[in-house]
Amino acid sequence: MGGTRSGLVGTIARAVVVGCFVAGGVFALVSRQLVFAGVAFLAGHTILAAAAVIQGQRRRGVGLSLSGVGWLLLSIGLGAGSGTAAGAETALPETPLVAVGFGLVAVGMLLLLGPFGSD
Repeated sequence: MGGTRSGLVGTIARAVVVGCFVAGGVFALVSRQLVFAGVAFLAGHTILAAAAVIQGQRRRGVGLSLSGVGWLLLSIGLGAGSGTAAGAETALPETPLVAVGFGLVAVGMLLLLGPFGSD
């Protein structure tokens, strides 16, 4: 009974994560607000990170967490850059946000895929 229940929970979690990624992308496309995709990616990565930590995979959890925050910063930075009119000032410094976001995604992916040994 326990194996069936954990399999069901895993399937539900995967469906929620896929829903976050797809809904965020669609909503960002429809609303033309890239930040919605970033928030949805952060939510999906957070669920995946929590599942990894529960399974004792700390390095994977940290990698997923950093990637989620990186995607959020990238979407905010890119959204801030594309939403400004010619000559208009922006309240958010988009270039540093994009750079930090890209760096966090890269570090997160290295932790997920890199040769850093096991947890």
